[in-house]
Amino acid sequence: MRPLRTKKQRIIMGLIFKAAEEGCFLNIRTLHERLPYTCAYGSLRRSIEHLEENKFLVKERAGLSVLLVPTKLAYDWFDTGRGS
Repeated sequence: MRPLRTKKQRIIMGLIFKAAEEGCFLNIRTLHERLPYTCAYGSLRRSIEHLEENKFLVKERAGLSVLLVPTKLAYDWFDTGRGS
């Protein structure tokens, strides 16, 4: 089954792409702060888990933080025109 690209997934990935374009990666807390809609951390974690299961994101350790890093597949699937 093909993964979905819901409106909220597009928003989440858009924020992650924008941060990556600026040379930084977000953790869940900073991503949650930047969301234009309200949601519980658990809901955001589930969305991140779904994106990770479908190989759109990888989590990378950075000290005590876990950063959300988009994959090449994410750039292609979400059709940003920014993938290499």
